[in-house]
Amino acid sequence: MLADTLLRSSLRKYLVRGSLISLNYLRAGTAVTGGARCSSHTRLQSNLRIVHCLAAAVCLFLSPPSPADVRLDALVNGTDVTPPVSGLQITVIEDGEVSRRFAMGLVGDRNGRPTRLNHNHKMRVASISKLVVAIGVMRLVEKEEVDLDADVSGYLGWTLRNPNHPKQIITLRQLLSHTSSVRDAGKYFIAAGQGELRDFFDSDSTLWSNGAHWAPQAEAPGVYFEYANLNFGAIAEVIERVSARRFDQFMREEVLRPLGLAADFNACEVPRAELGGALSKRFEGYEWHPEQSWMTQVDGAQRVCFYGDAMLDDPALFLAGYELGSNATLFSPQGGLRASADDLAIIMQLLINKGSLNGRQLLTPTSVDAMLKPVWQLSSSSDNGLSAGEAQPGGDSDGLMTSYGLSVHRIDMRAWGFQKGPRYLVGHLGQAYGVLSHALFDPVSGDGIVTIVGGTGDKPDANAGHSPLYRLEEELLHWWINHRESGGKEVTQPKVMALPVDKPLLQPPKT
Repeated sequence: MLADTLLRSSLRKYLVRGSLISLNYLRAGTAVTGGARCSSHTRLQSNLRIVHCLAAAVCLFLSPPSPADVRLDALVNGTDVTPPVSGLQITVIEDGEVSRRFAMGLVGDRNGRPTRLNHNHKMRVASISKLVVAIGVMRLVEKEEVDLDADVSGYLGWTLRNPNHPKQIITLRQLLSHTSSVRDAGKYFIAAGQGELRDFFDSDSTLWSNGAHWAPQAEAPGVYFEYANLNFGAIAEVIERVSARRFDQFMREEVLRPLGLAADFNACEVPRAELGGALSKRFEGYEWHPEQSWMTQVDGAQRVCFYGDAMLDDPALFLAGYELGSNATLFSPQGGLRASADDLAIIMQLLINKGSLNGRQLLTPTSVDAMLKPVWQLSSSSDNGLSAGEAQPGGDSDGLMTSYGLSVHRIDMRAWGFQKGPRYLVGHLGQAYGVLSHALFDPVSGDGIVTIVGGTGDKPDANAGHSPLYRLEEELLHWWINHRESGGKEVTQPKVMALPVDKPLLQPPKT
């Protein structure tokens, strides 16, 4: 890669300035371009190889991007049916292996200013976090420290019961599959020092909200599906009490670091240079201004380590005195994982390989199968759940969720109107603070795709397509399917798709 960079740099100088190209670095060692290997043996052989390598480099530098790459460029810059995006990471998986990687556009830096997005940037990936949390739960299941079908009250240390179904227990399986009868009711986290998770379910608490965090009588635990982030506050609390570790520490030690990932649920544990701020053109009051500059939505100049840390005089002192299992919503178990597309691709590979990665068995195949197996499926004959996710039913998002496992979204692509590509995908979707994310794979072929859109320049819900997804998400999946169908498997060298470094893909905001 270094030699390739040097060749490109030298060629650029030659083409622009008309000067001679210095080839001393080639004579000193080896270079790899276009799969050809150059080495110096005799002076004649060296000169011949230099000529061949130079020719290959010229072709490499001047060759146009593939149609697939052009399509991604168009999606980043905006089309007639999709808004421009600030930044885009994509990692493609083929037969269980990473085949291509893209990092395009911009991301917010530590000062909240746009900088070029790269593969190392970790953004808040939203609800894909739920799938990663499920892996942590399965680690506890395998250690026989929790039972998916036991009453979670025994782990929590207090009784979690829907007052409309007081005799029916609530289990980890139900919490993981959104069939617990727990509801968000507009609020699913508590800032530091503002209360405990159990206050949501205590009729004497100000967070009780007249019992709005519980489903009505007709929507019983274990039967009715309604997507709710608050489930994961309860799951994280179970993790803390059972493991005797803070939620973010447990996930770091039991899932993320064993996989070699620097991803984290605590933004302050991510190297500052790698933390990527989501950029969009949505401003206060949720108003969109496409004509304005990109604005950081999260993880910009004001990094949030946990909910409410900015209101504390000494956040470190608060964490030092934090009582395990009191308020595990602090680190956003429902959506606060900071990760790159490459990080999430490793999570996908772990599941594709039945819990094994690089010779390490993090989960058993039985655990992975349990995660992927449907716990709930939308019934065509009875009312057993809402399919619109967090959106209001009766709109374009209906049909978004029709089958769900243990924090695993199961998608029938034909039902969504995709006539080509895999019939079924599993994984998870995410949306928060302007970020749109996918981590999906075909369990039959082992092919998959991870996408992280860092934000859009206008409303993403305009120009609805043929699926419950936003049109931009739909177009990205079409890109992947077409890339896959057209022989993308030939590409083995990961590629960074971006314009030359001296020509930004998108203009940064004016300061």
